Order: sequence, then C-alpha cells, then structure tokens
Amino acid sequence: MPSSSKCPLARHRNGAIFSAFAVLLVALACTGVLAGAHYGLTDAFTASDAALDEAKGGAQRKALFPDAGYFEAQSAPAVEGLNSVYRADTGEWVFDVTSSQGYHGDVELMVGINADGTVAGLQVVAENETDGIGTNALTEEYFGGFAGTAASGELTVEEAGSGQTHVDAVSGATFTSRAVVDCLNIAFAAYAQMGGN
Repeated sequence: MPSSSKCPLARHRNGAIFSAFAVLLVALACTGVLAGAHYGLTDAFTASDAALDEAKGGAQRKALFPDAGYFEAQSAPAVEGLNSVYRADTGEWVFDVTSSQGYHGDVELMVGINADGTVAGLQVVAENETDGIGTNALTEEYFGGFAGTAASGELTVEEAGSGQTHVDAVSGATFTSRAVVDCLNIAFAAYAQMGGN
C-alpha cells in the first residue's frame, strides 16, 4: 500500500501533531482523575480540618479548666464577635471570641468564666500582632490581671464612662490591649444573655 494512503497520524507519528495529541489526551485524563479525587475527598478534608480545629480548641479549653471532664457546645446567642460557647461538666463556661481591634487585625481569644461568674483566664487562639510589642498584651502576666474580675458590665482602657470599669493597657500595646478588653466584653455580653450575672 502506498504511503500516501496512510492516516495522517500514522505518517507523522513521530511528529509534532502526534506528540501534541498524545499530551492533550494525557492532560485530560490527569485532569479528570484530579477533579474526581478532589470531589470525592472534599468532605473528608473538611471533616479532618474540623476535627483538628476541635482538638486544638479542646486542648485550650482544658488548659483553662483542667479539672473539667468534658465540654459541651452550647447554642450561642447572636453577639457580634462571638464564635462559640462551651460549658464544662463542672459548670464553667468557655467563650471563643474575636475582636477586630488589634493593631494588625483580628485577635481571637478563649475567655474562661468560672461557675461563680468571675473570669478564670484567657487563651490566645489566633493573632497577628507585632512580636515584642503588641504581643506584650497577650501574655499570662497581662491576662492574669483579669482573673477574678466579675464577668459583667463593660471594661475599657479609655477613661471610664457610666457603667464602665477602667483597666490599664500594656504600655506600647494599646491596640492589642483594647482587643483583649473587647474580647472580654464580648464574652461578658454573651454570658449575660445565657443567664450569667
């Protein structure tokens, strides 16, 4: 059979057209496999991320209340900045809250409130404050100053107005101090709506 009657791909199987066609087929097959894997595993990845977040949050709640056996998620009231609420089997509360008043954006804290309605402590969940400056207001030393404070009313680092209580800001870290106080105020508001103080 004369070579002129052969299929163009056969005549040029080592040529550019054959190579481009082969690469296109392989690329399409790979794309299909990746799309199928992504579609099939999306729920698994989402569940895995949620489990990791919960494990981290559980460890932080346990750091606030080491004697608690377990923490149960509560239906959270509609308070701006409130992410979640958990109640310990021993009666304490943990409020995960976010303030947008940090120097570099959001500061997310867990605020622990004792069964008697006083602040137990705080845990940093996420922040992007300046190391050695803003982070000076995210220390155990600063957080410790709030321990035992009644979880009611409103705190401020500014001059206190009616119904407000003044607290000192960390020198050089006013924005971050303000974010910490804002987180406490969010937790106090949520606690009040849930029947506390």
